[in-house]
Amino acid sequence: MYTAPKKDPRSIMGTDRRPNPLRFVNIEEWDDGAYGDISFQESQPDTLDEPWPYRFKNGDNVWIHSTGYDWYQGKVAGQPKAAQTKMGDGLFWPVTYNRNKRRYAAPLNGELKPDTPLIREMLKEAGVL
Repeated sequence: MYTAPKKDPRSIMGTDRRPNPLRFVNIEEWDDGAYGDISFQESQPDTLDEPWPYRFKNGDNVWIHSTGYDWYQGKVAGQPKAAQTKMGDGLFWPVTYNRNKRRYAAPLNGELKPDTPLIREMLKEAGVL
């Protein structure tokens, strides 16, 4: 009986990708750091892919950009976890979308936006809607 040798997980993911483990976070105690400033909270993104600090709630309607694919309408399905984003430490929200898909996405990575008139207009301009 032949057994294939085990592959090093780093070679599967590529040498430039490191695991980014999600960790439990108490949302009541989470500090948004500089992104908690009122100027960030009142700002709007200029593009769909722009990182945007935004605090979601369980059940919020959202738009999620699936890696390498289009934007999908989804819903926040639970409490966030923390991990590194493109902009530093940030929150990753669990999102269900496309009927049976579920993944964690971060607004600070530019991959998660609230379902607002501004975002829908940006999606129309991008030819998504």
